[in-house]
Amino acid sequence: MSQEKTVIERRAIDFVPESERHGKVFSMFTLFFSGNMQITAVALGIIPIELGLSPGWSIFALVLGNLLGGCVMAAHAVQGPRIGIPQMIQSRAQFGVLGANLPLALVVLMYLGFFAGSAILGGEAIANILGVSSGVGIVVANLLTYLLFAFGYDAIHRCAKWATYIFAVIFILGTVLAFGKLAGLPAAPHAAVFSLPMLLIAIAIFVAWQITYGPYVADYSRYMPRDTAAGSIFWSTYFGSVIGSIWAMLVGVLLGAIDQKLAASDPTAAFAGLFSGPWAELRIIALIVILAGVVVINALNLYGGCLSSLTILSSSLSLRQSALRHGKWYRIGLGAAGVTIGSLIAIVGANSVMAYLNNLMLILVYVFIPWSAINLTDFFLLRHGEYSVADIYDRHGRYGAWGVPALAAFVLAIVLEIPFMSTPFFTGPVAKHLGGADVTWIVGLLVGSGVYYALMRARTRVPHESPRFTDPV
Repeated sequence: MSQEKTVIERRAIDFVPESERHGKVFSMFTLFFSGNMQITAVALGIIPIELGLSPGWSIFALVLGNLLGGCVMAAHAVQGPRIGIPQMIQSRAQFGVLGANLPLALVVLMYLGFFAGSAILGGEAIANILGVSSGVGIVVANLLTYLLFAFGYDAIHRCAKWATYIFAVIFILGTVLAFGKLAGLPAAPHAAVFSLPMLLIAIAIFVAWQITYGPYVADYSRYMPRDTAAGSIFWSTYFGSVIGSIWAMLVGVLLGAIDQKLAASDPTAAFAGLFSGPWAELRIIALIVILAGVVVINALNLYGGCLSSLTILSSSLSLRQSALRHGKWYRIGLGAAGVTIGSLIAIVGANSVMAYLNNLMLILVYVFIPWSAINLTDFFLLRHGEYSVADIYDRHGRYGAWGVPALAAFVLAIVLEIPFMSTPFFTGPVAKHLGGADVTWIVGLLVGSGVYYALMRARTRVPHESPRFTDPV
């Protein structure tokens, strides 16, 4: 018999037994559709226009980048039902209980970065709705986010479900209005010049957008029954994330083409500005939708960041049992700290949101693509989804404290990415030779996956383990 549901989620980083599994595959579509159909993704769609690409090539880049990156991202969704634990703690099976703290620490920084970037945009929506300062708006938006986060898994899924339909209606109208405004503008005196390096940079940014969802995905599929079909959960997650991202980023491209200066400096105002003239009465609704989108995605950022932080804490022998037995209260407390830190970062960086997002995406692609490659290679090619859950929580178990092959592959992949890097503050020799083009994500995937697979197969035959689904506490 299933355990009686509670208002606030009871579990955190511990294993979810089969008796508590529930949910439908379609919830992964609505979660990642609404998580992407929001103003941060719109802001990202403005970047290729900023890079000098035409609207046509910008759309090509965002479609191709999301389609490619979505394949890697959605593959992580299969892991949740099969193993029944959060996404990042699974890294212990590759990196070791202590070694996993390296990617975990980096992913916590990623969550904080995305949280702050989205909070800036949500704060602008509140500022426009209530007529307050952007700083006050950021605080209000983040308090709403914390409220949703505190209730946990089921509340986040339910909120995303209803948000999907509301977001779709407003974005349909916003897309139509954007195309209408663009069609009414005079032709530009000089067409944008095609640049292959800038196109490749834009594609890399959109690939990174999808792949950096990798650390999130299994967090939101781990309560589903273990026999959930891999194909159905993959495609539900894939289409939700890809369709939501492409649509929101398309609106960003249109806003950049209509008024690049306004779109780059204040994406929230640019989107709300579509609702003018006979549609002016809907402007407040559009701002509320922007705010709701930020609340949904930042609840995901806060939730994932707290689970990852708690995983780091649980690697300490003195905190292990406490972190597992009282995970709910650790999660809520860490969430309060995360909201405070994220709000401070957002307030300080509120005047440079576009440069902030651009640089963040370029840096994250160099780190999390190798992690994702190693994690998926282990799951699909080496262990075929079979893990000893109890040993994931035990540094003296079969996965050990340090996973040398994974750490070596991770570090080597990042080192080999350096010549291919193309950022505002550093351009590697290969990237310079390619005119500034960024193909680092291809290097990260191939090296991370290939080196890890070779090292693991060279050590010993990787066993196809019989999973021990026992509660580690």
